Amino acid sequence: MNSKQTSDLLKTAERRAYVLQLRKGGATYDAIAQAAIDKFGAEHLPAGYDCRYVWKDVRRELDRLRAEIAESSEAIVTLEEQRLDAMITVLWPQVAKGNQGAVDRVLRIMERRAKLLGLDAPTKADVTSGGQPLTFRVVYDRDERSAFEDDADTDAAQ
Repeated sequence: MNSKQTSDLLKTAERRAYVLQLRKGGATYDAIAQAAIDKFGAEHLPAGYDCRYVWKDVRRELDRLRAEIAESSEAIVTLEEQRLDAMITVLWPQVAKGNQGAVDRVLRIMERRAKLLGLDAPTKADVTSGGQPLTFRVVYDRDERSAFEDDADTDAAQ
């Protein structure tokens, strides 16, 4: 990669971080486009930079952050797995000799690994009240119900 490409990538990254910051602050896409033009200059932005470009910049920056977080999460899980493996390795000779304390510790490590990796089947929960199934009743506010019915009538007429 040459220095021009590197420079362009850095400018794009800076612009995307800037527009995302403004969007997080609640600015509209149009307002962000104008702020980016004011900050970077129209000649340093893609031709026709407007709210559509801002939307794309925000999307791409969010996608990049999502990927970065997923990558970090995978690395943490891998590190935790390695730690658990190291603990079992140290304890295993004691387990082989029948040491009940070591067996209990290894079982706890195995439980932790299962939770970490989501290996256990989900636990079913019985949601009851005094042994009886819960029942729900929806009560509408009279004004809200009238407005809802008016909307439904309008939708049906169209």
